[in-house]
Amino acid sequence: MKIIRIVLIVIILALLGLFILYNNQFVSVTYLSVKFENMPLWLVVFISVFIGIFIGWFFMFVDELSIKKEVKNKNREIKALKEEIAKLRQLTITKE
Repeated sequence: MKIIRIVLIVIILALLGLFILYNNQFVSVTYLSVKFENMPLWLVVFISVFIGIFIGWFFMFVDELSIKKEVKNKNREIKALKEEIAKLRQLTITKE
């Protein structure tokens, strides 16, 4: 398993190296009236990918927080219902 992992890492690094090798043209980027000149194209692509990953991670984190809150509320509700069931089981059954 360790060998497969090493081989995959080497393949990914080789592909990244080829990507950098073939995309070394220089470009100018303007964002919010700030101009970045003579940036390598591969760097622009990597920055864009990492910003996308960060934004996705942020929204996933926010979703996880809301899910944890919902689970906490459901656990509280389950506990209350179990206590109610226990109280109902302790009641004596009377015939009318």
